[in-house]
Amino acid sequence: MRLVLLCLWAQLCRGNTVSPPTDDQKCPRPTLARGFLVPEQELYEHGSSIPYSCDPGLKPAAGRWWGVITCEKGEWSHSPQCVDNGDCITPDVPHAKPKPLQLSKGSYSDKSRVEFVCDKGFEFKDGGSHEAVCEGGKWTELPVCSRKHTACDAPVRVSNAVVTEPSRDTYEHTDRVEYQCKQGYELKGQKYSYCMFSVWTPAPTCGRGCDVYPTVKNGVFFELEPRKSIRFECATLYKRLGPERVRCVNGQWSELPVCKAPCKLDLTRLYYRQTSEYMEHGEKNFKCSLFNTVAVHCDDGKAYYRGCDWNEW
Repeated sequence: MRLVLLCLWAQLCRGNTVSPPTDDQKCPRPTLARGFLVPEQELYEHGSSIPYSCDPGLKPAAGRWWGVITCEKGEWSHSPQCVDNGDCITPDVPHAKPKPLQLSKGSYSDKSRVEFVCDKGFEFKDGGSHEAVCEGGKWTELPVCSRKHTACDAPVRVSNAVVTEPSRDTYEHTDRVEYQCKQGYELKGQKYSYCMFSVWTPAPTCGRGCDVYPTVKNGVFFELEPRKSIRFECATLYKRLGPERVRCVNGQWSELPVCKAPCKLDLTRLYYRQTSEYMEHGEKNFKCSLFNTVAVHCDDGKAYYRGCDWNEW
C-alpha cells in the first residue's frame, strides 16, 4: 500500500514539476563599496531578495539604514550603493523632475541645490520655490506642482486606433495628438484632436469603410464587389433616377439613385382602350379621344394633365 502511494505521489509531482532556475537566471555577487550583504556568496538564486547595509557613517542610497535588492532572471533590481550620512537621496517630487542640466543621480552632497521643472500640464503651486536644498542629509521644503485648470486628461480611446506618441495622464492646453487606424480600417473625421481649455476636440473614428450598405426607398441592390461596388434596381414601375452602379470612394458611398413612384391614371380622361392603368415617372402623351391627345406629367406618384379641355399644370 505504501509503495502504491509513493508511486502515485511521484506521478503527481512529475505532472506539476516547476523547472529549476538555470545558471543564467542566477545573479552574480554585486559590487558594494563600503557595505556588506547578508548572506555573502558568489551566486544568488532567481527571486532571492538580499538585504544590505553600510559601514558606520554611511547609509544605503535607498534612504533607510538597510536596503534590499532582488535577483530577477540574472539581473539585480538595482545596484546597491552606500553614501555619506550627510548626503541626500534623489528627491521624489510628484509631477516634476530636475532640470535637464541637473540630471537626476543617486545622491547629492550636503548643501547641493536641485532645481525642478513641472511636467506638462502642471505648474508650481502659489509661486513656491522651484528648487530643493540638501541640508544634513535631508531636503528643505520640496517644490509642489499642481495641475493647471486648462490641462486635459488622457485623450479618449478610439476603437481600432492608436495615438502615435507616448501615453501621458495629463496634457497641456493646445497640445495635440494624432490618431492612426489599424490596418484594414479607415479614418473618418480629423486625425488630430486638440486639448482646448481642458476639453479635447472631437476624435475621429476608425471603420472598415463602406461596411454598412446604403438603402434606397423602393429599391434593392446587388453586391458586385464586397464593400466596394453595388448595383441598384427599383421596384416594378418605379423609375430610377441617378447612377445604377455605386462605388466606395475614400470610405464613402458615391452618389445614390432615387426610385420615383409611378402614377395611377384617371382612365375617365383617356381613351382607355389604348393604355394601362399606371405610367412611370415622367411625361407622356395619351389619346383622350379618337382624334385628340392629352399630355400627362407624372411627378413621383402624382399625375398632372394638359389638353383635351383639361389644364391642370
